[in-house]
Amino acid sequence: MQVETTAPEEKKPFAKSESFEKWVALTTSIIAVALSLSTIFSNQSGDDLLVNRDKASNEWSRFQSKSIKQNLFEVHLEGLKLNLEDDNHSEKYVQKIKSGIAFFEGEIKRYEKEKKEIQKMATKHEKVSENADAKGNVLDLAEGLYQIAIVLAAVAMIARQGILWVLSIILGVIGICITSYAIMMP
Repeated sequence: MQVETTAPEEKKPFAKSESFEKWVALTTSIIAVALSLSTIFSNQSGDDLLVNRDKASNEWSRFQSKSIKQNLFEVHLEGLKLNLEDDNHSEKYVQKIKSGIAFFEGEIKRYEKEKKEIQKMATKHEKVSENADAKGNVLDLAEGLYQIAIVLAAVAMIARQGILWVLSIILGVIGICITSYAIMMP
């Protein structure tokens, strides 16, 4: 009687490799999605930077315009005050000069008030622009880490090196942490 013996099934190295490749592909996909989200947030920060820098520039232009007008009124005010010192004017003319002085003083005060408000707005836009720039720089760092992680995952899959895959995952997680931090920045 002959007994047929079957050898236990051997695990093929390809099956192990196939599983490894699936896991590397999955983590690479997750890192790629994180990279896409980080890029979207970075682009938004870039838009905020440009828009607020432009708004600040516009406000400073308005500030300069108000300063020029205020300066013109100050020159006219000084001229009226000098003209008032001359005693050879009629009472009616003196009243017109005093009326002009009061008008110019009121306008100068108005321009001072408007300039303070404009300065406040310009400074606010500058601050938002600076914050957007800082956020964009942090997101750029995260994007670089994601890209390196994706390259390492590809090399890990080709070379079948688990340590490179683990390093890829670590860089991806660090990138996710940095992106999360940047999103929470003001």
